[in-house]
Amino acid sequence: MIIAAKNEAQNLPALLSSIAQLEIPEVPYEIIIVSDHSSDETQSVIQNWDGQFGIHFIDFQDQIPGLTGKKAALQKGIDAAKYDVLAFTDADCQLPPNWLIEIKRSMSEEIDYMLGYSTIYRSVGDSDLKLVNFERSIYYALAAAGLAHQKAITASACNHVYRKSLFQRAGGFAGIGHILSGDDDLLLFKMMPYIKKAIYNPSVDMQVSVFEDSDLSRQYHKNIRRASKYKFFPAYLKRIAAAVFIYFILYYLALILLFSTKLSYLLLLSILIKSGTELFISQRHLSLVKKTHLGILYFPQILIFPLQFIFYAVRGSLGKYRWK
Repeated sequence: MIIAAKNEAQNLPALLSSIAQLEIPEVPYEIIIVSDHSSDETQSVIQNWDGQFGIHFIDFQDQIPGLTGKKAALQKGIDAAKYDVLAFTDADCQLPPNWLIEIKRSMSEEIDYMLGYSTIYRSVGDSDLKLVNFERSIYYALAAAGLAHQKAITASACNHVYRKSLFQRAGGFAGIGHILSGDDDLLLFKMMPYIKKAIYNPSVDMQVSVFEDSDLSRQYHKNIRRASKYKFFPAYLKRIAAAVFIYFILYYLALILLFSTKLSYLLLLSILIKSGTELFISQRHLSLVKKTHLGILYFPQILIFPLQFIFYAVRGSLGKYRWK
């Protein structure tokens, strides 16, 4: 397992406690935590755990030519890793007890890459009934479809697994190292031609809890950062994103025309078919991750998400976001 942590002293105790409660697989393993130029108490927090539960601490204060941001810290951890199967999560996450066991069970010889599900919470005991979690479930469903057809669509750095040998065959972060983000999806795009088999694992034992704060400014800049990667997407994904953009524009246009044209019944039927299809597909995925209750959030999302997608698609093309 490899974790890059930059100024995460507040989040690390919960992550480390979840690591201490992990069921141990019957294979050698290690947990590498890289302090990435941290200026808070991150280093001292991790050092207190160094050598326990397989944890190996690396204090990374240098630079790696051609790599910027988190990718340099991850490269440091990958270089230090002794084993081929590399599992990744983030410092603001908590792991389920059987996470390592499930990775061992699922990562058979023919599998090079695996993506796991994650749910966002604001605090311990918080409900998962949030619009952001329904939105994430849609992206995970798309990611699963893409992996099944050997066409990467998206990934998540907080819960994915790949082989060190695959990373090396694909040239690592070369070509994307100058981009602040993209250690998950842009890397997967690079690795996809070299992958024998990639899978999505919705198992509860593979599901990670992500604890994000409610800072709206931070969420705003994170969404811009994600959208700004569009220009680095492969051609097929650019076409899909452009089609979705047009699809959402037409959807809002249909809503406007619904009450101002004689074709209102036809428009209403089209909107109902669209909504029914989307709800059916989203519920199928939510049933896999045992979160069908999130389906109720589809109804506010049919109005909010398209507008959000359009806004960040435009805003992301302008760049200029703030990194933490």
